[in-house]
Amino acid sequence: MRIQNKLLLMFVVAILGTLFLVNLVAAEKILHLKLDSSIPKADETLKASPEKIVLEFSQRPELTVAKIDIQDGKLGKVMRSEEDETILWAAIEESLPAGKHTVKWVTSSSDGHPVRGEFSFAVSVRR
Repeated sequence: MRIQNKLLLMFVVAILGTLFLVNLVAAEKILHLKLDSSIPKADETLKASPEKIVLEFSQRPELTVAKIDIQDGKLGKVMRSEEDETILWAAIEESLPAGKHTVKWVTSSSDGHPVRGEFSFAVSVRR
């Protein structure tokens, strides 16, 4: 095989490999649900107990299997935002005491793939 043909073949393989990787990354973002943001934010320190926990996902989570729990606190029923289907929330029924609090959540995407995670935030002591 001539050098020009080898170089052309290497170039084509490199381009096809790059396109494959780009599509793989795009498919990962489309197919898998992930937590995009929360209120309160992970590692945030608040001056007072929040009134609710809000979770925003990369796509619509399944409400029927969704659970949100918080250490040292009691949450109400998990609800879906009326304005944005990617947001789930739960009201905090009693003010949280000062200190660090861990939120654990679980839900699934429309394909049934379970997704879970956790994050912590703190409530500072009022003076």
